[in-house]
Amino acid sequence: MYAIYYDLETSDRNTVGQILNYSFILVDDSLAPLDELSGVVKLSRLQLPEPGAILANRTDVLAHQLRAVDHERDAMGRISEFVARCIRAAKGAVAFIGYNSSRFDLPFLRTSLIRNGFNPYFENKVSPRDLLHVVQKAYLTSQPFREAVLKQRQGEKNLSLSLETVTKALGLLEGVQEHESRADVMLTIRLAEWLKRETGLDAAAYEAYEGLKLHSTAGSGAVYMVEEPQYDLGERAFSVSVPYTLLVCDHKRALWINLERYSAKQEPSAISWRSAQKNAFFVSDKACQDRELQGLARAAIKQFQNVTLRNFFKRTTCDVEQDIYRLDFQALDAYCRAIREGRRELLADLRGPEAKVLFTRYRLAAPELSLADPSSREVFRRYAVYRYGGELQLARSLDEEGDRVGSHHVTLREMVSSLERSREAAMLENRPDDIRLLDSLERFYRQSEVVQVAGGELVPDWRRSAA
Repeated sequence: MYAIYYDLETSDRNTVGQILNYSFILVDDSLAPLDELSGVVKLSRLQLPEPGAILANRTDVLAHQLRAVDHERDAMGRISEFVARCIRAAKGAVAFIGYNSSRFDLPFLRTSLIRNGFNPYFENKVSPRDLLHVVQKAYLTSQPFREAVLKQRQGEKNLSLSLETVTKALGLLEGVQEHESRADVMLTIRLAEWLKRETGLDAAAYEAYEGLKLHSTAGSGAVYMVEEPQYDLGERAFSVSVPYTLLVCDHKRALWINLERYSAKQEPSAISWRSAQKNAFFVSDKACQDRELQGLARAAIKQFQNVTLRNFFKRTTCDVEQDIYRLDFQALDAYCRAIREGRRELLADLRGPEAKVLFTRYRLAAPELSLADPSSREVFRRYAVYRYGGELQLARSLDEEGDRVGSHHVTLREMVSSLERSREAAMLENRPDDIRLLDSLERFYRQSEVVQVAGGELVPDWRRSAA
């Protein structure tokens, strides 16, 4: 099966941020490269990266802006066409593989494609996979692999299965990981080759959600043991087994009840969503015969009998770019057409506001939009204050007490304070490269249209001298 290996470096850990650089490499069944797309993306006027993200991905923002050619919409168009070209070359579905991608890269990419008017599902001809899941399976089943990783972590308290840790353990990486998209993709491919050769685990073919095989055979109340790596290296065992029972499923998704969690607290938090091509779930083939666990399973199923795949997720209240899946397929089709044709009126009949909000932001980010126009400038000012004034909700929903730490986008005032604290620390510890990156970021802030238009509201007391 052909596969696309990919990686993204981004301006933010939240999907309201933007891709900075990307790499996609198509490989054949033997993992030999066939085609490639890599690029650098200009930050739009809506984006102010956080200092922590810049120090992590080592991006000089001003140099990045000079080097980058494509704006986000152009880069997403290139990526969309590349994936379509790979599907044609494969004459069918292709695997879509990253490292720890199911939690980060995949939703970030889908959000970026959608907000620029591209359907990210490619007629269901891409099969998302996560090489981290293959690594977790290898850790559980391959003693040589496990011993190599444990040797690398000797003296540490916790297990790490990061790309850098694992590839160093296997002799595939010398020095430190670059955290640059193309270099990380090549490293991921080398790791996939090693795993396929030495453990027999093929990242393109392996389905890490092993519960799928039980959807048609698991009896009501049957208990199955799910094995997971033990991350506490102080424990003697390298894995832990947790009992689960199947609550409800369809052909690719399911709700499972964690009986260990349920025995401690009989609440819906014991229920977990699992689905094919997305989640790891290393489950035994045979049901557990422990009568106490079977009784617990029956009680849990009875208690949660009204919980279904349709009502498990409550509608989120976060910003739409933090939950792009609120855009249903009808709205997605209308939005993509509206972007292609430049006609906002195509969204008029949609029930929800999400597509209209995205369309406005797309227009605001467009490089040809002039903020000299008073009406455009006012819409931009409102967005800047909403996002960098702390109103943009990141958390999918707020708890009953209301706000909590990290529930909203960090304010520009907080970003400036973080930048200044980081620079002071870098000076004390004599880290000139960090100082250079932070100085560049401050100049980028000061030159940004966010500060030019709304800086008086967002950081009125920011010192005015140039960095």
